[in-house]
Amino acid sequence: MDFSTLLFGRRLAGLLIGGCGLLGFAASASAQSVKPLSAPKVIARHVAALGGEKAVRAAGSVTLRGAAQAATGETGSFTLDRAFPNQMRLELTFDADRRQLGVTGSSAWAQTTRAGASTLVDEVGRQRLLEAWILAGHLLDGKAQGIATRSLPVTKLDGKPCYRVVFTSRERAAATGYFAADTGLLARLESGEGASRHVFQFADYRPANGIREPFEITLEAAGEPALALKAQEALRVNAFAASHFDIPTGDLSLDLSALLTRIATNQRAVDERVTQYTYTLVETVRRLDGDGRVTETEIKTYEVYPLTGGVRARKLVAVDGKPLSASAAEKEQRRVEKFIEDNEARQQKRAAGKADANDEAQKRRLTISQFLRVCEFYNPRRETLRERPVIVCDFRPRPGYKPTSDAEKILQKLVGTIWLDAKDEEVARLEGRFASDFKVGGGLLASLKRGAAFVFEQTRNAEGVWLPLREDFNAGIKVLLLAGVNISVENRYGDYRKFSAETKEETTGDPPAEP
Repeated sequence: MDFSTLLFGRRLAGLLIGGCGLLGFAASASAQSVKPLSAPKVIARHVAALGGEKAVRAAGSVTLRGAAQAATGETGSFTLDRAFPNQMRLELTFDADRRQLGVTGSSAWAQTTRAGASTLVDEVGRQRLLEAWILAGHLLDGKAQGIATRSLPVTKLDGKPCYRVVFTSRERAAATGYFAADTGLLARLESGEGASRHVFQFADYRPANGIREPFEITLEAAGEPALALKAQEALRVNAFAASHFDIPTGDLSLDLSALLTRIATNQRAVDERVTQYTYTLVETVRRLDGDGRVTETEIKTYEVYPLTGGVRARKLVAVDGKPLSASAAEKEQRRVEKFIEDNEARQQKRAAGKADANDEAQKRRLTISQFLRVCEFYNPRRETLRERPVIVCDFRPRPGYKPTSDAEKILQKLVGTIWLDAKDEEVARLEGRFASDFKVGGGLLASLKRGAAFVFEQTRNAEGVWLPLREDFNAGIKVLLLAGVNISVENRYGDYRKFSAETKEETTGDPPAEP
């Protein structure tokens, strides 16, 4: 079910726009006469128009309450809770029909009376996270949050000149803000495309709690008419409860500790099982500029083979969809053969009890089993993912845990959500984000910026065997004294084939979509 249907439902067709109006916009000569401004200056004008950075930060947590109106003649109410810098919860009530949208800062969710609750994934979830920073963070600390900005040419909105700024997260969620040239205030926000699309419009800004708040908000979801929200009060909240923005479906009957123990055991079996297969790995690496735009893309296709000691050899077979030339293929074959020889030598040293430099590299390798040990899991609930029942949990660093390796030090920086297959008790999906910077070598070698995020998914093939399906990683990285770079890496696994001791392969086929 797409998010627009999940949140609003079809019966809200023809919602009234209220005083906001569907504002037309187009470039014009008068718009072009307005002096262009850089994205940072447009943002600075907006923050100043709200009341200034100090006042915005001091406003902290806020609740907007008021009326919601539908074209059917149905009226209801809404509550919009926001907590700086990126938490948000919108609740809509029409008679007995209740809908909620929440963003915890690391994940997003939706709930309706009819369809229940679900954690939002992929593009829809990424867009809601970006929107929460824009609406609750008021565009502050964008760089620290991993948000890139760039300006577009001045245009017109409802007949008046507007500045435009594109916001792009490290996960490549994108939204465009329209700022009135005369007031500096955000008037419109276009977020996402297709099923993930949201369009917000803001009007009637009034002083409240030391800043200016929009008392009229129009919200359109993909494929749905607009919903008009008119605030009647804006209240400052000292602090929301710790669980206020969490999805409200925790299942206390779940023995989470016992489940995670079984999951860890099963995941070790998956890690071992992968070493019994050859497979194809397609790696897509994108470099992004400071504005969040892709400047370079490279796609490499590898054949991967298991070696002694759990090591895997990767043989490059194509670049950007083109097979290697004969000379390049021969050079790659020699490299792989050398790698295999070196690995055999390492395994012999290890068997003899001799230390090897590669052992340190192995200690830095991240595994799901380590993740399950280092992190604390909470708010378990039952949902559906890819038409299979799953148990979903949020996670954060385990208090008091002392890391025993570099890998565990990395894992202690993560917050996010995990999806566990309820039938097979396997990890189906994992989303994580770095809540703070991570420095390699004390920061002298490299640093991974806060906001770096990854997604890991496994899938169940026709034989009921769980194997890795995809990995996505998006990050800002600074190496030594060089300028920082933003990268996006996508790994796609497929064409799994069982690998026997005699190197005879038995085809199991690509992991299909979840049955």
